[in-house]
Amino acid sequence: IINSDCVHIIIIIIYKNCIFIFYMNEMLPLLIFDIIILLYSSYQDIKYKSVDDIIIYILLIFNVFYFLYLIIQNIYPENLIFSYLILLFFSLLYLFRLLAIGDLFIFFSIFFLLSFFSPYKMLLFLFYLVLFGFIFHNIEAIKIYKENRKKYYISILNIILILISIYFINLFFLYFNIYYLLISLIFIYIPYFLFRYISKDLEEKLTFIRNVNELVEGDWIEDGIEVNNIKKEDKEILIKYFDIYENENKYILKFKSNNKLINSIIILFIVILPLIFYFLNEIFFFYSMPFIIIFYHIFQNKLFIGRFGLSKEEINILKKLGEYNDIKVKVKEGAPFIPPIFLSLILLLI
Repeated sequence: IINSDCVHIIIIIIYKNCIFIFYMNEMLPLLIFDIIILLYSSYQDIKYKSVDDIIIYILLIFNVFYFLYLIIQNIYPENLIFSYLILLFFSLLYLFRLLAIGDLFIFFSIFFLLSFFSPYKMLLFLFYLVLFGFIFHNIEAIKIYKENRKKYYISILNIILILISIYFINLFFLYFNIYYLLISLIFIYIPYFLFRYISKDLEEKLTFIRNVNELVEGDWIEDGIEVNNIKKEDKEILIKYFDIYENENKYILKFKSNNKLINSIIILFIVILPLIFYFLNEIFFFYSMPFIIIFYHIFQNKLFIGRFGLSKEEINILKKLGEYNDIKVKVKEGAPFIPPIFLSLILLLI
């Protein structure tokens, strides 16, 4: 005789499995499309340290319209609020200049896909993302420290230790043995402290002097651009984006501090708006998400500028100044971040 509690548990398990299969069928086109685009974007990010705008737009458009199609069909991902919180977290990282604008736009797109996964899977995705991001930072260190054997071997050791950590964390989730988790954490902490030994020097070595013609959209550049001459017609455009200071026979260009503050407030307010809708009416929350993402992309050249990453207009005016000035700027580069996103998503599916 089967008691009622057992029957109840069996029914719940069957129901959850049915729901999961249903969502898997619904998310499959989105999953396949996003993986293909992320694979190609990863190739571009590794080879060129940038991704074509058209690729990001294609990813965004497909995800937004597919999500709208689902909610029109009354199919609502159960965990959209959790994937939204991940998006909110990465938006804050961007505002603190810890994430590039291109990488943030990738999250604007794929967070729809993440909403089909359980909160546990999302946390696992973040965990993998941190580890793979750390691996790619050490790969950059390997490229730079070919002549410095000590730091070169430290970077290789860090990658090996993190890969071992990923192996043990998967054993933990497979067998739920706490010892596997402890071993994994040990293999995380060792490379973390080793990386701190090289991190400051690595950051300096990832800052390059470039001509303005080499700048691309989203580049992080340092304030204090020196210019010998500014034509009157160029100055009218320039003052929209830069404060201009005279220093002896030179002009010093600095990003407008007011723009930085106002844009930060607008970006933060818009990204928090869905959370307000969530507490007022959950349906408003679902419908607001795609439109807010579209808003960000429409106004990206007004909001995501200056110290947050160069816009096309800023690059164009600097290039125009470069026609009659020899302008050099300091550009800060980071490790490719789209490949860690792709690899984390793949591990999530295994």
